[in-house]
Amino acid sequence: MQARSKAVYENCTVLDISGNLLFRTSRKRLDWYLSRDLATVVNDSTIQLKFANRGTGRSNEPFYLQDMRNACVVCGDTNGLTMHHVVPHQYRQYMSTDIKSRSSFDLLPVCLQCHDQYERHATLFKKHLEKCFQAPLEGRGWVERRDVGQAGRAAAALLGQHADKIPEERRAELRRTVQTVAEARASLFSDNARQCIETWQGEQLALSSDAHRNVLRELCSIEERVPGPDYCTHGEIVVGAVNQAQGGCAMCDECRALAGGGVPALVLAWRRHFVHNARPAHLPQHWAAEYPCTQQ
Repeated sequence: MQARSKAVYENCTVLDISGNLLFRTSRKRLDWYLSRDLATVVNDSTIQLKFANRGTGRSNEPFYLQDMRNACVVCGDTNGLTMHHVVPHQYRQYMSTDIKSRSSFDLLPVCLQCHDQYERHATLFKKHLEKCFQAPLEGRGWVERRDVGQAGRAAAALLGQHADKIPEERRAELRRTVQTVAEARASLFSDNARQCIETWQGEQLALSSDAHRNVLRELCSIEERVPGPDYCTHGEIVVGAVNQAQGGCAMCDECRALAGGGVPALVLAWRRHFVHNARPAHLPQHWAAEYPCTQQ
């Protein structure tokens, strides 16, 4: 992970048509309103809308109206900042829109050092959720293409530095493996490689041919294991299980309570985990783990 090259918070202000504070936002958002002649400039970082907005924005939520410090919420450092997802994106992306629309609450500036230290704890928590909700971290529903793997290894051997030392009988066997699989799996190759495969017509694979060697190189890079039609990610399984109050037989009491509380309980669990393990000493005012994850 790399540090951000610009400020995390730009603290720009949007006022409603009556001059009341609606919300804080980025410079890009200000420019969006101005480019469409929907607002007038009040000062360098403030605009006022020309139309009557339908809602009240964030006017009743102090957290969203304050100036935010561009400093690590853990140690207070202002250098090398990243934007940390308190509720990891791999879970939040499967939550309902009313929860995802408030994701900025759980995006906090954290320096690289503090981020790396906390991620060790986060990984352990993910492994705990993996066990309790029977949700493999690599996902569930992979398809093994063993023929592709076997052919890829054969291609690698034929391209290797010591290919000329392989007995001729074995090299012929490797060529046959490559050709058989390449012809059966031609759709996995690039257009140029596929054209080459289609013109073989029983011709022996020639290692002296650049076109044939290109087929070998592509075959080496084709994945043996791919997501199948029923593939689900770890995050999708966990969020789905929480929504349906399901879990594995080895579920701990904490996760059993989490499942009973639905997605808001999962959001709360990640917030509390961050607070307990990262021990942030510079959280913004009004930020609390128990803050509602949907608009009230």
